[in-house]
Amino acid sequence: MALSVAFNLLETELDILANELRAFAAENSPLNAPDRFSLSDECLLEGLLSRVWQAWCGFARFCVIGSCEGTTTSAGVLVQALPDARSEEHVSSAVIRANSRSNPPYWVSTNATLRYEPTWGDVDVLNRVLTRLRPNNHLQLLAAFSSISSSAKVVQTIRNGVAHHNHQTLKELLNFQSAYIVFRIAHPTHAMFWVEPSTSDFLITSAIEELKVAAQAAIA
Repeated sequence: MALSVAFNLLETELDILANELRAFAAENSPLNAPDRFSLSDECLLEGLLSRVWQAWCGFARFCVIGSCEGTTTSAGVLVQALPDARSEEHVSSAVIRANSRSNPPYWVSTNATLRYEPTWGDVDVLNRVLTRLRPNNHLQLLAAFSSISSSAKVVQTIRNGVAHHNHQTLKELLNFQSAYIVFRIAHPTHAMFWVEPSTSDFLITSAIEELKVAAQAAIA
């Protein structure tokens, strides 16, 4: 699959999810206090947030594995496969090793258990893996993923807070407050509707737009 196909799938998914989030906000305005969110609202938002993060992780995974195996950019330029990237399972194993150790060898085995792979949407993981495996378009991918670092991190932090809801994960999320126009939150999903001051958009929908811009840069 060409990188442009992966981008089109991501863009379609994110556009659908952004529309759902905007519709929720319009129906429940103003979203400016914890009591504006019901339990069913939080459950719905958890699901939408998870789909956003999964879409981004899936795109990042394809970019790395596809680039190692050989692919084509949106401009039609061929990205040559790495010599040791004999299959998706070989690349998967190399990614796991590259994420956990600074020195090679990386291409020594295969991996058939996807849950052993690192968190694909994590920009720190992507930086380590791309720097160490060095697919032929790694500089393009590194620049694109680095540009989205803050937005990807806050989406990841909200999702982690949802998955592991405790005072520590909530504190990690509150560390992002200075970048947004905020209100008091009682659940991590509430922070999705903090406001990004430069665009006056919600945190989550602003982040979705930035993910799309970074993804488009990655496939160029």
